[in-house]
Amino acid sequence: MLPPSASVLSVSSRALLNACARLGLDPQQILRAARADAATINDPDARIPIEQMAALWRKAHELSNDPDLALHAIEVLPFGAYRVIDFLTSCAPTVGAALAKGVEYFPLINNAVQLRCDVGDRQVAVTLEAPAHPAVMTRSYTEYVLAAIFLRTRIATNQAYPLVRVEFSHERPANIAEHERIFECPLAFDAGTCRMILTRHVWNTPRTGDNPVLFDVLNAHARMLMDRLSRRDDIVGRVRETIAGELRAGNPSLASVAKRLAMSPRTLQRRLKDHGTIFNDLLDAMRYRAARTYLTRGDIAGTEVAYLLGFAEQSSFNRAFKRWTGLTPSEYRRRAVVKDAPAQFVAERQPLVAVRQAAITAFAS
Repeated sequence: MLPPSASVLSVSSRALLNACARLGLDPQQILRAARADAATINDPDARIPIEQMAALWRKAHELSNDPDLALHAIEVLPFGAYRVIDFLTSCAPTVGAALAKGVEYFPLINNAVQLRCDVGDRQVAVTLEAPAHPAVMTRSYTEYVLAAIFLRTRIATNQAYPLVRVEFSHERPANIAEHERIFECPLAFDAGTCRMILTRHVWNTPRTGDNPVLFDVLNAHARMLMDRLSRRDDIVGRVRETIAGELRAGNPSLASVAKRLAMSPRTLQRRLKDHGTIFNDLLDAMRYRAARTYLTRGDIAGTEVAYLLGFAEQSSFNRAFKRWTGLTPSEYRRRAVVKDAPAQFVAERQPLVAVRQAAITAFAS
């Protein structure tokens, strides 16, 4: 069973749909089958549940009758689509450094599988595995990933480096002409592992025109994204973060939050239940924290607070706040001790949008 947080960057699914479109297939039909929407797939920063990605691939294969669809999909994906990783590897000093960074930050693309580099005296193996989740290791996905690593680091390093061999755990396809064309090396199937092997000499090959300063900057940025991803792995934390974003738009509903997380409302409720909570409790907690932030300011009317928190009516907000604190909003405001009150009352009243942003930032952090 996959962890609740297992997800994949939308770029891979977009590459799949582009390949299908070139084959004359209807991408919308594939999206509908996987219950995915085009807006999410086209968002370069969006992540979709691994189960949804699998559904996209299944439907695409069903419609295409192309056994080599995965190889064709990665070929039509423009360089730069994987943004940080593509550009980071293009600044690497050597082929090995480019491969190592692609491996290190691969969870930014898919956190349900693992890549590993084993550097020996004469050869280096780049291995793809998912020991806890073997169902992810389908023929399509393993071929897509190994082809992506190979082809994209060739482009990034400006080196058409050769491989010693490529090994796949799945059985040998009836026709391997496309595999031979792309990898340009001996191939092994039913190998019990998925990996590509290169010589240590190739690993150490320098890249002409590397950029050490930009390499360091992009490496630091990728590390920051990895830290952020690890925080998002907690479904409860992801929901809180998304509720905060939806509060900025005044629409923190279960449906809107589920859509932002690329899942159905029922699935979101089920996953939250697995973590011992429900959506309304999280929404209540976020609204309560935001309400306290707003009410300690002297320049926001109670009616504005209700609006900022997404309540349709002032009376609904009043009842909710009384339930949270035992006080009405006006009673809470009178009792609140605002340390910087003089500065707040002297300052010119901020625009409502700016106030909303400041408060959301304060309670979401």
